[in-house]
Amino acid sequence: MTAIQTLHEGAELVRRILDAVPGGVVHVARDGSIRSANPEALRILGLRFDEVSQRFIADFEPQTFHEDGTPCPAADYPVARVLATGKPQPPVTIGVRKPDGELSWAVFRAEPVLDADNTLAGAIVTFLDITARKRAEEDLRASEQKWRSLAQHLPDFVLVVDREARIHSINRVLPGYREDDVVGRHSHEFIDPALRPAWQAAFDETLATGNATPFETRGVSASGEYRWYETVFVPVSDDGVVRRVLVVARDVTERRAMLANLAEKERLASVGMLAASVAHEIMNPLTYVLANLDFAMSERGTEEARRGQALAEAREGAQRMQQIVWDLRALGRAGIEELFYVDARSVLELALRLSGPEVARKANVVLALDEVPGVLASESRLCQVLINLLVNAAQAVEHQPFEAREIRVRTRHDGSANLVGIEIQDTGVGIPPDLLPRIFEPFYTTKPMGTGLGLSISRDIVERMGGRIDATSTLGRGTTFTVWLSTKRAAAGSPERP
Repeated sequence: MTAIQTLHEGAELVRRILDAVPGGVVHVARDGSIRSANPEALRILGLRFDEVSQRFIADFEPQTFHEDGTPCPAADYPVARVLATGKPQPPVTIGVRKPDGELSWAVFRAEPVLDADNTLAGAIVTFLDITARKRAEEDLRASEQKWRSLAQHLPDFVLVVDREARIHSINRVLPGYREDDVVGRHSHEFIDPALRPAWQAAFDETLATGNATPFETRGVSASGEYRWYETVFVPVSDDGVVRRVLVVARDVTERRAMLANLAEKERLASVGMLAASVAHEIMNPLTYVLANLDFAMSERGTEEARRGQALAEAREGAQRMQQIVWDLRALGRAGIEELFYVDARSVLELALRLSGPEVARKANVVLALDEVPGVLASESRLCQVLINLLVNAAQAVEHQPFEAREIRVRTRHDGSANLVGIEIQDTGVGIPPDLLPRIFEPFYTTKPMGTGLGLSISRDIVERMGGRIDATSTLGRGTTFTVWLSTKRAAAGSPERP
């Protein structure tokens, strides 16, 4: 094989990798002209390759916008700053008006491309399409504005209470109560008992400081229905002493539900989030490949040995990018009902690679992956479950001292039951025994910002594959989740349920 053939094969490999990358990639020359762009970049920009290759980055200036809707000049592009400074640039969100009038939104990053003499030769621009996310955010903002407009025209609960929090007057009452049933009673009697200590603490703070205290709490109607309220304690002072407290409560139950639904959609978009988190890993090998190929194709690459070395190094970088793309494609494959025998250790290693940016920076991961038989599963769905458990484990230890943060991962085989277990154990604070039975319930969570859907969805996925998830926890020592999957297919064609 000649050097020219090798060169062409290397270039073809890079082209195929760029075609598979889950984001736009554009090569810009030192003078700002566009040299190449992958199909995803063309789709986001709404242009054909022959249209893009005839442009300079400044040509896009009339069609680009900042997030606040103001025009985005070319000088604000990350690639323009790279060409001006020679330094990598942080991500910037920019809107691009396509020729058909549609506005695309993407997060743009740019890295310098150096030639063999370590001088600036151009830049690589990568960008991830976030148009769908922006539209969801706009829809959410529009929905919130509509809700707030409605709420402003409806009377909130307004109570006047004394220093003992007894109700002196109220504008309206919860369903099932009459005003005579409420006036004179302690106001926290209508609060969820579990939240009364927090309610009392906020009330005491208002009396002590004389400042308004906002918080959220949950009220209980006469029928036992729970509703969430955005509440503010406003002190009413006389001669510097708080004599009364005005309690203003607005029903926010529907808003919390709306935000929970949005959080669910964001959580389920795991492929997109992981693609964004590992996209930067492609940048270094991509720059490495292009720099070596540019050298090999240039007049400076006349020395056979040096050119061969450059091509070998380019291939090494391309293989690294290929591995990253394969990992993302494995997770992104749609789940199917039919189950196949898969290597549990390989799927676990894939989940560890994909969740690495989130997990490795928070905890030390200790592996004990014993050799185990193949299990009946959907590779992509099993990977999704393991990523969720790994990320949960990382979040469970993030408030511990760093030296105490550990996630232990191991595989084991129960031959007598034809089962393989994948165990993920953290050294977090643990889950109280009375709460442990509820962790798989939909919308139940012990996290301040959780949606309570991750474990519920994971359990459903595993049970559909004929397996189960066990959870054990010890306060102060941590929690262990074990995914059990069958190694034997049942006679009916589906795995036996453990």
